[in-house]
Formats: sequence, C-alpha cells, structure tokens
Amino acid sequence: MPRLRAAALLVLITIAAPIIEAKKRNKAAGDRVAKLERHQCEEGPCSEWDADLKPNCVMRCQSEACYESVFGEEELEPGEVDSVRSNKFQQCLRKEKSARLAVEREMRRARRGR
Repeated sequence: MPRLRAAALLVLITIAAPIIEAKKRNKAAGDRVAKLERHQCEEGPCSEWDADLKPNCVMRCQSEACYESVFGEEELEPGEVDSVRSNKFQQCLRKEKSARLAVEREMRRARRGR
C-alpha cells in the first residue's frame, strides 16, 4: 500500500508541476505589466510630486476607481504605509484588469461571429 501511495503521489506531482509553473509564469507576466504601469505613472504625471505624496498620485494614476473605492474616505497621510489597504488596492487592480480582459475577449469573439 505505501508503494502504491508513493507512486500515485509521484504521478500527481508529475502532472501538477507543469500546471503550477504555467500559473506562476502568468502571474509573473501580470506583475511585470503592473510594475511597468506603476513606473509609467511615477515617471510621467507623478514625477514632480514630493516623495511623501507620490504614492497617492501613482495609485490614482493607475486606477481612479480603485483608488476611490479603497482610499476615497481617508487618503494616505504623507509617508504613511497601510499594507492592508494597499493589498485591497492591488486586488482591485487585478479584478479591474481581469474584467477588462474578459470584455476584450468577448469583443474578439463577437467580431469572429461566435
């Protein structure tokens, strides 16, 4: 029995490993895009902002809607770090991007006549 379990576990790992790696690559690609977008905001419209005030500008630049939903009631104070709300903001950005990609997929399908 233990050998059978070990063999089943080995088969499962062999099958699951490529799937896990593909998900990691997709997440890494998404992270690179998000970093690029953030960098464009930092170097573009927010480049002249004071370092303590820059995070609010960058987040607004990335997504006004996500910024308002997470920080609208209480903006970050100069120099403040709020990891809980920052994580919520990142989640909002991912959801926004996912919704945008879904709309783009549907538009491509509609153009192909499906």
